[in-house]
Amino acid sequence: MIKSSYYLFTVFGIPVKADISLIILAFLFITNFENPFYGLLGGIILLISILLHELGHSLVAIAFGCRVRDITLMMLGGCASLLSIPRKAWQELLMAFAGPAVSLALAILGFVFTFTPLRHLVGVLDTLSFAFLYLMYINSVLFVFNLLPAFPMDGGRILRAFLQQFFMSKVRATWIASRLGRFIAILMALSVLYSVFTKQFEGFMLIRLLIAYSIYRAAEEEYQMVLAEEGYSNGNPFARFGFPFFGRTTRTPPPDDGQAYVSPPPYERGGAKKVDVRKE
Repeated sequence: MIKSSYYLFTVFGIPVKADISLIILAFLFITNFENPFYGLLGGIILLISILLHELGHSLVAIAFGCRVRDITLMMLGGCASLLSIPRKAWQELLMAFAGPAVSLALAILGFVFTFTPLRHLVGVLDTLSFAFLYLMYINSVLFVFNLLPAFPMDGGRILRAFLQQFFMSKVRATWIASRLGRFIAILMALSVLYSVFTKQFEGFMLIRLLIAYSIYRAAEEEYQMVLAEEGYSNGNPFARFGFPFFGRTTRTPPPDDGQAYVSPPPYERGGAKKVDVRKE
């Protein structure tokens, strides 16, 4: 039987796995570069960058007393599976920002060895020059993309945690962040349709469309999950349409089964829905 993911190695005590969808990602990279070697190198740099991004989330979570089960690399990004998550809003904010902070640090590293006098340390080796330039480029994209307030991505989680910490309840903050996340997902999907009509569609546009679809679904699912946790009736029409401020019930929230996921961006695979930080 073909497995969906395969163990690679362990870092900081965290098992790292590769999803089978990486085959598609490797194909896209190889075919989108004139030199297949540079395409493969670019794909490796992307995966290393995503792994370090996920380690940023994971190590901050561990610092707050959480346990990380594993990290999975896949076509749509990475996923750090946590056995528990921080309960306080400011802790979630720091954990969510840790990933983009790592991406920013890597982008700065690439910039230093590409556009400063230190570039002479690289010499005239074309491969190293390409590696640092692409390191700067891909991590700049990861930094900006993951900070989009598209809940439940990193930026959306930062927004939700900020609103919860200073202004409102978790339910209200989640509603605002989830609706903004769905709006951004729609814009992402429309940008892909625009590229089709303008005949600028390419392979990576399909990944963007899949990410948009995942964000759109995961935003609402997470909002409904928070409603259940906070004791609001799932049958309450006000809550269902974004007004969770009436109809609170006295039933207890569903039990915590100790499952949580950290993943920029969200994804769906094998019937198991996983989002940036989520309990199922």
